[in-house]
Amino acid sequence: MLRNILYASDLGLFGPYLLEHVCELAFRHQARVTVIHAVEPVSVFAGALLETYVPQKDKKALKQHGYQAVMATIRARVRQAFEEDFIDFQGPLDCIAGVEVQEGDAWQVILDTAERTGADLIVMGSRSGHQSRGTTIGSVASKVLQLSPVPVYLVPVDTVQRNPEATLRRTRT
Repeated sequence: MLRNILYASDLGLFGPYLLEHVCELAFRHQARVTVIHAVEPVSVFAGALLETYVPQKDKKALKQHGYQAVMATIRARVRQAFEEDFIDFQGPLDCIAGVEVQEGDAWQVILDTAERTGADLIVMGSRSGHQSRGTTIGSVASKVLQLSPVPVYLVPVDTVQRNPEATLRRTRT
């Protein structure tokens, strides 16, 4: 039986479609949903630029206050995106227990959050919207699928790209 569902969101184009799947699953199983969004760590190039061009005292302040400000902005953006996605959603939304934003490699953040929250199921898109159509499953989905100790529900986003209205109607019936 499903009690805790982890929804891994990339804030992509297919978010509302994936959200429908998640909320429908939660409703049918009377489960709670935790939403996780992973923020990739600063790239090597960006880190090198900071090391080279930013004075030491500014780097320290940036790390202490700038990082917190950036993460707060990202958290606010994630919440805003969900509020926008909820506008068109017809189902109950009280299944969402919380929305989290964490820094790290997406696959690792997803697996760590699943373990920490006691997730019975991970729901995510089969790939992000910016990957080529020739890619059936994205690298994050592939890694989570291979390493997850709990079932993973992959929502195929290719079907949405071909005919989004028909796909959404089919999931609502």
